Amino acid sequence: MFEPDEYIFTKLAYFFKKRNKKKQEGILHSVSLIDIKPRLTILSRAITGSSIEIYEAEREGGYKNNNYFLPTHFVEFPSQEENISFYLFRILYLSVQKNLNLNWNDNLEHDLLESQQKSEENSFQVLELLFEQFPISKKYHNKLVKFYSEKQKNNIPKDFSFIYGKWMRNNPEESSEEKLQNFTENVKKVEEDKPKTILKSNAVEEIISVQVDIKQQEDAVLQHQFEKVETAEEFGGNFKDFDGEDELDDHSNALDDVNMKYTVRVDDTAHSVYQADFIENTTVSESAEIDNKGYHIKYDEWDFSKRKYKEDFCKVYPKTLLKNDVNYYKKTLKDHRSTLIGLRKMLTTVNNKFQQQRRQSQGEEFDIDAITDLFVDLHSGHTPSENIYISKRKKEKDLSILLLLDVSLSSDGYAAGNRVIDVEKQVSILFGEILNEFNIDFSIDCFHSKTRNHSSYMTIKDFDEDWNKAKFKVGAIEPSGYTRIGAALRHSGAMLDKRNTKNKWVILLSDGKPNDYDKYEGKYGINDVKQALRELNERNINSYALAIEAQAKYYLPQMFGQNHYQILTTPVELLKSMVQLYEKIKHQS
Repeated sequence: MFEPDEYIFTKLAYFFKKRNKKKQEGILHSVSLIDIKPRLTILSRAITGSSIEIYEAEREGGYKNNNYFLPTHFVEFPSQEENISFYLFRILYLSVQKNLNLNWNDNLEHDLLESQQKSEENSFQVLELLFEQFPISKKYHNKLVKFYSEKQKNNIPKDFSFIYGKWMRNNPEESSEEKLQNFTENVKKVEEDKPKTILKSNAVEEIISVQVDIKQQEDAVLQHQFEKVETAEEFGGNFKDFDGEDELDDHSNALDDVNMKYTVRVDDTAHSVYQADFIENTTVSESAEIDNKGYHIKYDEWDFSKRKYKEDFCKVYPKTLLKNDVNYYKKTLKDHRSTLIGLRKMLTTVNNKFQQQRRQSQGEEFDIDAITDLFVDLHSGHTPSENIYISKRKKEKDLSILLLLDVSLSSDGYAAGNRVIDVEKQVSILFGEILNEFNIDFSIDCFHSKTRNHSSYMTIKDFDEDWNKAKFKVGAIEPSGYTRIGAALRHSGAMLDKRNTKNKWVILLSDGKPNDYDKYEGKYGINDVKQALRELNERNINSYALAIEAQAKYYLPQMFGQNHYQILTTPVELLKSMVQLYEKIKHQS
C-alpha cells in the first residue's frame, strides 16, 4: 500500500515519462522503424541473401547473426526523407558489415563502450566496400558525420555510435544438451488459466533464457529485500516464488526502466504478460522425455541442422471439443448476415460453374459452344456431335477440406482492430455454413501446445459429424498455449489419409510463427514446418495458409512458399480470400 507522497511521486513520474515519449512520436518529421520495417527487411535480405529480421534497438543497435537492431524512432533531421535516409544508410552499412563477418564471434562479455569503440575502429573496412558497392551511401555518411560532429562540438572524442552502431556477439548455432525437466501438472492444464494483463516491453537486443523447473523454485531462497517508491528487478541469479498475482499493470512504470536481457521460463501459468519479441533464442533447451498418461500419438520432428528426423519426438493428444456456445453462433450469423448472403452468392456461382457438365446428350439447356461447333461441322460437311446440352446434375464430390485453427495465446491479440481468435471462429462458422450447404466433406480442428510432450489437437467438427450439432461448438474455443505447427500438420495429414477422396486440403489459419515453451523458435521451427508440408505434398495433400497478422509476412513465405499463402488485414478480406481459394480447389477437383 503506497503512502500519499509515494503515490503522487509515482503518478507524476509516469506522466512525464509518457509525455516525453508521445512528444517524440508526435513530431511531424519523425520516422518510426515499424512503419518502414517491411521495406528495410526486403532490402537487407536482397543485399545479404539471408533471412534477415529487424528489431527495435535499445539505443544505436547493430547486428547479430541474421538479426538487425535499429533505433525505434529517428527525428534528428528536419524532414522525413532525411530521417529515412538514416535508416537506409544503417541497413546498407549493417549488410556490408555482416557480409564481412565483422562482429564479436566469441563467448566473452564485452561492455557497451568497448563494443562501440570496436565498431568505429573497424568502420573503415566496412565503408571502403560500402562506398564501392553503393556510391550513394557516401553522401549519407558525410551528412551523418557532419551532423554528429556539429552536435558534439565540445565532446572529444566524438560519439559516432549512431552511425556505426556497436559490435554485438554472434551466437553459435548449436543445440543445447541440457533438457527441461521436473515439469508440474501445469503442462497439461495450460488452457485453464488465461493472462489477464498484457503490456509491451521496451526494445531489447539480447535474450538469455534461464530455465527454472519446479525443484529449483522450491529450493530457492530469497536473499535480499528492497524498499523504493516503485521498482522492478532485473534477474540476478536468485529465484523467488511465483505467487500467481496479477500486478503487472501496477508496475508498468517501473518496468519501463528494466533491461529484459534475462527471461525466466517456468511451467507455471502466467497471470499477466509482458510482451517482447523473442529473437534467435538459442539458449532454449529441448524438453526431457516425459511418460505422460492418456491416449496420445507420437510423431517425428525434423532437425534441419542434422538433416534427420527425431523419431517419435512429439506427443499429440487428440481430443473432441464438447462445450457449446450457442449464443456465439447466433450472434455471428446476426452480425454477419449480409456477409453470409454475399459469401453464399459468390460460392454458389463458383460451385455451379464446376457442377455444370457441358456437351451432354441431354440436359436442361443448350451448350452455346457445342451448338457453334455443330453448325461449323454441318457447313464443313462433317458429322456433328449430338452432345449439345448442359446438364446441371451435381457431380459426385471428391473433395475433403480440413480447416486447422491456431488457437495459441498469440491468437488472443489484435490485428487491424480485430481479435484474431474471433476472426478465426467467425470465418469457421460462415465458411462451415456454406460447405455444409454444398455437401462438402469438411472438418474443423484447432491446436495448441506446451512442449513436445503435450500438443493438444482438438476436433471441433469431425468429417462425419453433423454440422447442425457441431456448429454450436466453434464459439467455445479459447486461446491457450504455444504454436508447435509441425506436429499439428502431421496429425491433420493423418486425419485426411483416412478420407476416401482424391482432392484433399489442409487450410491453416495462423499467425505463422512457430514457437513453444521448449525449443521450437526460429530456424528450427520454420524448417520443421517446411518438412511437414513436404510430407503432406508427397501424399497428395494440398496445403494453404491464411493470416490476418501483419508479422506473418516474415514467416509464412519461408514455410509455405509462393502462391500457397495469403496475409490479410480484415475479416472481410479473409472471407474473400476463402472464396478465391475455394475456386482454386474446385479447379483441381
